[in-house]
Amino acid sequence: MNEKGVSLLEVLLVLSVIIVLLMVTVLPFPKMFADIEKKQFVNQLQTDLFYAQSYSISNQVRVNIKFFPGSQGYQIKTIASPSHVLVIRTFPDMIRYVNGTISEILYLPNGNTNRFGSAHFKCQDQLVQLVFQIGKGRFYVKDE
Repeated sequence: MNEKGVSLLEVLLVLSVIIVLLMVTVLPFPKMFADIEKKQFVNQLQTDLFYAQSYSISNQVRVNIKFFPGSQGYQIKTIASPSHVLVIRTFPDMIRYVNGTISEILYLPNGNTNRFGSAHFKCQDQLVQLVFQIGKGRFYVKDE
């Protein structure tokens, strides 16, 4: 006898293999999403800081960067008369600002910063540290 159909056992076997494969591929998505969001946040923050520094040099004005712990964001604006807001950002839901040694920093017209220190951000269980060095307005980001 020549049958052209599939049995219930064969269908269940194929479905169980597909479900197992889907479960294995879906499990790392939340961690991968958190890592991508953290990288995107760090890249945006670095871009904004470079923009603030180059704006202060090219326009010969002081530029203030202020991190807001309550509203979970930061603002970049000029310190001149009249003041211009250059950037306002809010942090993604996974990112939180936790107090470091600085919550505000100023870029001078020559591109240097007025102080040095660090700002800390928490992304789920990871700590990201933004460190401003002495002189030339340099900074780097460090994962802890």
